[in-house]
Amino acid sequence: MPSAHEVEPFVGKLGSAISSELQAAQQRLLQMRAQLHASRARSGGQQTSLFETKKNAERPSTNSLPFAQLPSHLGWESTAVTQSVRGEQPQQTIHPGETAVSASMETAVSHAPTLPKTIKLYPDIAIGLLRQEQAAAGRLWLLLQAVDLANCGWVDESKARQLLASKRGKLRFCGARQLRNLLARGEDTFWVRRNGRIWLRSVTKVAIALGIPRLKMRPVALPISVLRQKIGTVRAHLYAAFHSSRTQANQPRKPIARTTIENVTNVQPRTQRRYERQAKVQRQAQFAIGTAATTDSLQMRGWEQGQATFTFKDFNGQLGPQGKSFVAWQLPNSYVGPHAQLPKGRQKRINRTLTDLFMQGITGNGQHPSVTRRFFDNGRQAAKAYLRNPEQDHYWRGVGNGSFGDAQHKRYQLWHVMENCNLS
Repeated sequence: MPSAHEVEPFVGKLGSAISSELQAAQQRLLQMRAQLHASRARSGGQQTSLFETKKNAERPSTNSLPFAQLPSHLGWESTAVTQSVRGEQPQQTIHPGETAVSASMETAVSHAPTLPKTIKLYPDIAIGLLRQEQAAAGRLWLLLQAVDLANCGWVDESKARQLLASKRGKLRFCGARQLRNLLARGEDTFWVRRNGRIWLRSVTKVAIALGIPRLKMRPVALPISVLRQKIGTVRAHLYAAFHSSRTQANQPRKPIARTTIENVTNVQPRTQRRYERQAKVQRQAQFAIGTAATTDSLQMRGWEQGQATFTFKDFNGQLGPQGKSFVAWQLPNSYVGPHAQLPKGRQKRINRTLTDLFMQGITGNGQHPSVTRRFFDNGRQAAKAYLRNPEQDHYWRGVGNGSFGDAQHKRYQLWHVMENCNLS
């Protein structure tokens, strides 16, 4: 009986003999098939491709490659290719206390990109949103910037609906219908939709659309979690960004009147107080100490300050003889915002672009009148300013007054004053 590995001398039609090259090729094929049967017997009968067996013999060792990071389905659903690639890798043992999930290899798509916790907000843009009543669409513009992790300037519209409007979206803040309304409302101002993508407008173009000729205040870090809350809370934090930008490092900003804040932000004083409670803006009372309390000085200051005037008695003798009385009056409050300040970054470049795009005759329209400076950090600066404009009160910050704690958390702050020449 002929062997299974022998080759017959004649195949095909009678009288036709095979060549020596074909006979040698058939012999090599039978030898490779024998090697395949032997390898299957050693591996427990698992299927392996004949050509893959030859490639494995010629392939260099792959122990240095990070196969532990590759997915378990490597080989496009091909069991033979997967077994060949992982054949030389050591088997990972699972301890009794571990689960199969923890021992399984993680893929690149098993974890979604980590979204940032804060977004960079320019207070001038926030004020523009309040003045133009665009807080709702502006909130969506900020969220889309957070979604654009690659900073490519556009977001897929289906991805935006999934993240912002679906029930399990990580940044859900509204429903699908409201999202469509917001996208339509902010078209050409905050974004342009085309070919299934939301192309975001840059900070420069949004500033132009809101009528902002220059970014003057330092940007702040606005938490993403705030943008997912009710629109009233979002408006409160847009307003609070103004105070956060004015806050100095170790002390509160100089006093500012609510009328001035209203002129800048278009927020009425009653609404300002409500926003400050919602956004947790800290307020600090400010008082000015004038000359010695006499009938004439109280009367003259009363004409200037009205009901804010009162008599201050120095029981500790910090301002002069112990027990001496002075004319005092309450100044506007100072504020400490809840947001951290960020570096200006591209703000200078943005301002150069805004200057080029705005014509000189347009930049003055709707702008706030310049305010003469009245509050200074020390008496030297106040005296120099007083010599230039003696018809106005000039204040400088007192030292060591208020309650315990650092300057930022004192209950009140006292100011010294150089009174205008009309009261002398």
